[in-house]
Amino acid sequence: MSHNKHIEDGFNKDLGMMDPQEAIDYYLDLAKDWEDPNPPIVETMHDGIRVVRDDLITGTKVRGGDCLISTIKEDSITYVQPRTGLAGVSLLDVAKRHNKEVRLFMPSSKRISHHQACCIERGAAVCFKRIAAMPNLNKIAQEDAKKQGSYFVPLGLKHKMVTAGLVKVALSIPEPDEVYTVISTGVLSRALQIAWPNAKFTAIAVARNMKAGESGRANIISAPEAFTKSIKEEEMPPFPSIGTYDAKAWRYIPKNTGRNILFWNVGAEPILENQGIYDAVDSFRKWKKDQNDNRNI
Repeated sequence: MSHNKHIEDGFNKDLGMMDPQEAIDYYLDLAKDWEDPNPPIVETMHDGIRVVRDDLITGTKVRGGDCLISTIKEDSITYVQPRTGLAGVSLLDVAKRHNKEVRLFMPSSKRISHHQACCIERGAAVCFKRIAAMPNLNKIAQEDAKKQGSYFVPLGLKHKMVTAGLVKVALSIPEPDEVYTVISTGVLSRALQIAWPNAKFTAIAVARNMKAGESGRANIISAPEAFTKSIKEEEMPPFPSIGTYDAKAWRYIPKNTGRNILFWNVGAEPILENQGIYDAVDSFRKWKKDQNDNRNI
């Protein structure tokens, strides 16, 4: 397991040295001119657990993402889309609403993943790069966005306006006593910690080791599977969820305890209409390929 050496310092870098109410006021002020255009949060009860059902929309990132994208002047958005994750399809959803192009940099592979195929089907301009690690691709994408005059969105949508949108949305529902989420970049967990200062947080790490200030006050549990590996079918929750992501948290949540426990389900698997995309897209790049080659963008 590559993601079991976390820094758990109890510090929320999005909270900083602000006290809880000061932080809420700060982020609400950032989002004061924004109203979530998506349907209101839906909760359902499963095994005594409150479940936020953002699988009923494209995914939670369209909420915070809209708060950010609604403020930018650039005509295009640049982002790095890993093999697993709903950020790409979420940005495409938001960009369509705001008439913006989405440019996605993706790691080279012999065959694109399901989530990458869904991004391509939904109209993303894509560029594949052979890389050793995702931070390298993030740097390449950021530099290219600067040259092209495109707005670069950091990996995981790590931006204060995204946090502001998520804080505002979370405050629209009652504060739970305990919260479970998965965690990768930690954007959602940290935002919920700001919105709900009295709740206890547990976060299931699915992709990487958490760095200083990323986990906030959440207790971290490391999922044993590799990031791109799904859990077993019998471990899936009783509602649509992503087997490589949110679903990995369900098995760790205590059921039917009578306690006010909330699980935030970020989304469900996006639907790919054209299965031929897998064979139609050449995503393989050689190591010696010119790194300035931006074909397909």
